[in-house]
Amino acid sequence: MKRLFYILFIMTTGILAPFQVLAQDISLDVERKGMIASMMETDEGKVLLLVGAMMIILIVLLIVMLVLLGVTAQILLGRNLQAQGKESQSVDFITQLKQRWVTGKLKPVGQEGDMLLDHNYDGIKEMDYSMPPWLRYVFIGTFIFAVFYVPAYMYFDLVPDQKSEYKAEIQEAALMAELRAKAGLMSITAETAEEMDDEETIMAGKTIFEKSCAVCHAPDGGGGVGPNLTDEYWLHGNDIKGVFTTVSEGVPQKGMVPWKGKLSPKEIQDVANFVISLAGTTPAKPKEPQGNKIEMPIETSEE
Repeated sequence: MKRLFYILFIMTTGILAPFQVLAQDISLDVERKGMIASMMETDEGKVLLLVGAMMIILIVLLIVMLVLLGVTAQILLGRNLQAQGKESQSVDFITQLKQRWVTGKLKPVGQEGDMLLDHNYDGIKEMDYSMPPWLRYVFIGTFIFAVFYVPAYMYFDLVPDQKSEYKAEIQEAALMAELRAKAGLMSITAETAEEMDDEETIMAGKTIFEKSCAVCHAPDGGGGVGPNLTDEYWLHGNDIKGVFTTVSEGVPQKGMVPWKGKLSPKEIQDVANFVISLAGTTPAKPKEPQGNKIEMPIETSEE
């Protein structure tokens, strides 16, 4: 028995050691308040209280179980050693252990008459056997589980209720949708860029243009160091693919830096659409034409 208690002492010390630092931190806040009241004010304190209660109950149950197993093993081994030889000892020990913890004691066939009850259902008779040990232990285990679960659910807020779980899942789904959307925007290339003329895209592109491009092309796109972006003459194409490529890759030989490392693919798409929208406008001081003349397509309405 001494060895048993030594083992329990070592196990308890090892299990509780990680919580000693947390307990010391919480103890610094305990001044005029009670210890439990102070610990209930913090999530760490609630967790520590619950863990402490769980450890105490588990230690008690472990002691009881080990003692019962030790006593049972001693009794069964003693009976086997006295009654039978070494060859049949292990078989009888396993059988008796199974009867004690799994099946219970069953009477041999033909000797159950005194256990029959008065119940008779269409010739089916009922015997007065007690609950099998394993099922009884499962039943007891549900109560032990409830001892931990109920406080964790009702008082410590460690187990979320259905509404909280639903809200958390909704938030997680929204976050995943946002991440998927961002991943899609980050994968925009010159081949997949879309030409759009909605107000939100144009305004977003205008903001980027005024901040990053106006110094070379003028705020109204009339040109300066860079070419005029409002006329019909283009150096590298006037469609979304050509403008996206020019902004993304730049034109180093003519002094235009690549913006792919400074702007996101979505931002490059927005500013490219804004540049396309400048075609046909009238800047204050337009620069002379550069490049090849590329007429913009004329939209016709179908009657």
